Amino acid sequence: MAATESPSLDVDRHIKYWKRCHGTFLPAPYTSNDSTRLTLACFIISSLDLLQSPLTPPERAAIRTWVLSLQHPDGGFCGSATHAPTGASAGDANLAATFFALVLLALAAVGTGSEKDEQNAFAGVRRKRLLRWLKRLQRNEDGAVAQMLWEGEPVGGHDVRNSYMAAGIRWMMRGNVQMGDGGWVEDLDIKRWTEFIAGTQTHDGGMGETTSHQESHGGYTFCALSALSLLSKPGSAGDRAKAADEHIPDRAQLLKFLAHRQFTYHAEEEMERDEDEENFVEKELAQLQLDGPPALIGCNGRWNKKADTCYFWWAAGALSLLGQESLLRREPARNYLTGITQHRIGGFGKTTGAPPDIYHSYLGLTALAVMGDPKLKPLHAELCCSVEVAACIAKARDGLLAAEKARAATNWENDGFW
Repeated sequence: MAATESPSLDVDRHIKYWKRCHGTFLPAPYTSNDSTRLTLACFIISSLDLLQSPLTPPERAAIRTWVLSLQHPDGGFCGSATHAPTGASAGDANLAATFFALVLLALAAVGTGSEKDEQNAFAGVRRKRLLRWLKRLQRNEDGAVAQMLWEGEPVGGHDVRNSYMAAGIRWMMRGNVQMGDGGWVEDLDIKRWTEFIAGTQTHDGGMGETTSHQESHGGYTFCALSALSLLSKPGSAGDRAKAADEHIPDRAQLLKFLAHRQFTYHAEEEMERDEDEENFVEKELAQLQLDGPPALIGCNGRWNKKADTCYFWWAAGALSLLGQESLLRREPARNYLTGITQHRIGGFGKTTGAPPDIYHSYLGLTALAVMGDPKLKPLHAELCCSVEVAACIAKARDGLLAAEKARAATNWENDGFW
């Protein structure tokens, strides 16, 4: 690719791709993802939102009805409907499903032009049960958060990705309720939780899966930073950076790790699944350039790995949380995404020549959005959705709290007199 070429985001093709995903059956390879339908649905609808393609009123109503049908009676949401008969077990709620369910409810309400719709986006969510369920997921031994409950006990590892989703759920549901207020629910141990997250930083500055699994990774790094930011309830980019400054042991090494996820990209003709072909090293001295910035850069998630669409999001999103977006080479990064992995039918593939898939197609869009692509809505990095949807979530949370307060004021059975 010549340095002067500037491929752009083909919005029309992307909208067609996402509308196919929304309105028709997904391809057979997605069968194994049947238990995570909420996740797929959130990526699809959030992509249409970023591309400024509004939903119809019937689509909004259908999304809302479906999401609320997956709410677990003991709190949280299940990833999809079970095949059990009516009256049987509702399955098990988990963090990922709950996070994406709440975002989906906001997506179904945003853009209608009605303030009331946005305030009522969380109507029907059993907030207190959800927050009590969330608290039970915190592990006593280290403050980490588990993925789900099994026979009343937290299970699913100590993964920092769980902490990210739990922090997001807490932010979306808890608000600034104080002890003694009508909406009060006992909170998690935030001090031990933040200590666990900070303890995932590795020797090279990145963040690992847990405090004991110390291989740094771009995805874990983003999740750790977002969790810290959400737990500090940031109001501005400055607060985001402050959250990291207060808890990350070595900020300088962290920035170095993130900046080095970028590399000059040469293997435009690489084949998908060609694990032997390297695209992250210069093969000949003659390839080295001193006459300006590279036309293309790739991003990886770990040292000595190949370029991958999703890692542009993990790196760019993490840098934005630190207020260090300038460390990302935006133009060469955009050139890679729009010129190398953007697919002719819309969406993004994982690597060169790969077909588009929902995961990489969504994170390709969020990467471009956080880099300020004018064809996309501005992005709220922590929640990985548009700023407009994040604002709707805040309104919906306040609306849910107001509704709870109103119910408590008229609930004579619980006033202590009877």
